[in-house]
Amino acid sequence: MKRGSLECLGFCFICNVLPTPHRFLILIVLIPLICISCTDSERIEMIDFSAESDSTMYYYDLGWKQIMDWGDYSAAEVSYRKALTFDPSFVVGKSVLARLTRDLEERLSLFNQIEEEKSEIKGDERRILDVYIELTRYTNLRDQQSDNTKTALQNAFKVGEKNLSYIVHKYPEEVYLKSEYIEVLHAVHGPQIALDSLNCLITESQLENPFMLGYKAIMLAELERYEEALEIAKELAINMKEQLVAKPDAILADIYLKMNDLTVAKIHADRAFEIDPKNLDASRLKQKINQLLQ
Repeated sequence: MKRGSLECLGFCFICNVLPTPHRFLILIVLIPLICISCTDSERIEMIDFSAESDSTMYYYDLGWKQIMDWGDYSAAEVSYRKALTFDPSFVVGKSVLARLTRDLEERLSLFNQIEEEKSEIKGDERRILDVYIELTRYTNLRDQQSDNTKTALQNAFKVGEKNLSYIVHKYPEEVYLKSEYIEVLHAVHGPQIALDSLNCLITESQLENPFMLGYKAIMLAELERYEEALEIAKELAINMKEQLVAKPDAILADIYLKMNDLTVAKIHADRAFEIDPKNLDASRLKQKINQLLQ
């Protein structure tokens, strides 16, 4: 399934679900604007996923925006589940839901389905799927307290660095895959190499991307460049002030924790967790800060 912008996918979704009379009126109003947007987006090379429904891809892409840009894990889970209602056979979609769900039994079931169906997925989509499979394998083993957990994580990072490096250089506009690649580099090589790679790989259209800004702030803080980190984090918080999402507070909590200012870190961590209890960053930060305060 070829992908354009969320606006193009939203247009396809409208055309799929609205009754014919309403659809006709929407077409009259939006065709001139939508055609310009879709024509421009088709010039940007994006991964051609095997989903059979435009609506599946609309909700799949929306889920990534929610989880990466907004840090809204709860809304993202709803979107990924919605994506699979339109195409239950979308294997990559299943793999993302498997990574997100906290229900171990559901994750194990999804993992088994993915293992049975993965041979049908080819090319660059398979490269991505293989990364998600290894990350899900690690999460399952971790939750089962397996002795193989550490080895599984190392293997996931190895596959992730190799496959995502190929993907982000071939598809520079795939901002969320690029974001995951930066996360892997950070985990494997530390903040400086990850920060250098982010600055090298980011395109002009991604300079204001919330994930890129937030993650850059976190890495700067890890490098003890606190003033720069706080400046970016506060700028992001201002940019997102109209949205009730956990991301800005989670980032500020992370930075203040690295500064060893536990009082302020706790304020932001508690606020992020209150906004979205399913936000993994917020819950981990809240737990860590509370332990340190004790």
